[in-house]
Amino acid sequence: MLDPVLPIAMYLLLGYLFKVIYHDNSKQLIEFIIYFSLPAIVFSKIYPLHLDERILGLIIMFMCFILFNLALAYFIGKLMKLERLLLATFMIMATFGNTSFIGFSYIDAFYGQDYIVYGLIYDLFGSFLLLVSLGMFIITWGSGRRNDTKSILKSALLFPPSLMFLITVFLKNFEIPNFVLLTSETLGSTLVPIAMIAIGMKLELKHIFVKFHIVSMAMILKMVIVPIIVLLGFQLFYGIDETWVKVTIIEVAMPPMTMATVLAIKGGLDEKVAINSLVLGVLLSLVTITMYTRYLA
Repeated sequence: MLDPVLPIAMYLLLGYLFKVIYHDNSKQLIEFIIYFSLPAIVFSKIYPLHLDERILGLIIMFMCFILFNLALAYFIGKLMKLERLLLATFMIMATFGNTSFIGFSYIDAFYGQDYIVYGLIYDLFGSFLLLVSLGMFIITWGSGRRNDTKSILKSALLFPPSLMFLITVFLKNFEIPNFVLLTSETLGSTLVPIAMIAIGMKLELKHIFVKFHIVSMAMILKMVIVPIIVLLGFQLFYGIDETWVKVTIIEVAMPPMTMATVLAIKGGLDEKVAINSLVLGVLLSLVTITMYTRYLA
């Protein structure tokens, strides 16, 4: 059962060792993913997909999961009596999961690339859309700055995967040559190794336990409490036998998002809490995701 997760651990280790021995190329690798790998996956998975009411229902459900997570994070942060800066950091790191870079890696490893489409919908219309809208308002509120709605909307629309989604929806009206689909599938397959190697390069082991009580609570909420609530909800009202349900639970259980960490730091939130949540979350996910998939199996 550990076989699917071991390559992910190896990619992380290779990335970390490369940074230690040579230098950190994570910025360039992440840019490659954002401008090539992710748009290629969007095109190859969305083009053949029939967009109907069921997809809209999934989007609404995924958004509800994230909004529930966000409300719970705010409530727990208030109980912890966190001041505004730490509260905003806690809410961002405890809510927005790494549903693309790491999420797609786990989906591919445990359920196959065909089911990445559910992770893609969760990521584009759940994690990313809410991060660059509601998430950015929380970040600017936490840092004491004014919100700029125009720049938030611009960044959401011009984000390469979002732009590719709009292009793909338009291209669904036309017949696309087979070689284009094959190229996009091949390019999309670079996501998993490159993403995990890039995250491995971002791992910082010094000062890893700074503000550990906040970081650990964020991880417990994001990776244990909310996924278990969602899992129990499915089990009681729908069932957990279908693969798309298992993929959804795995996406809900993802560790804190890399992009959320970057935006939180750029936005002036607590850097140590953000980075440590990302690092420890990635490492912890090797255990938690294996446990979830074993239970779901």
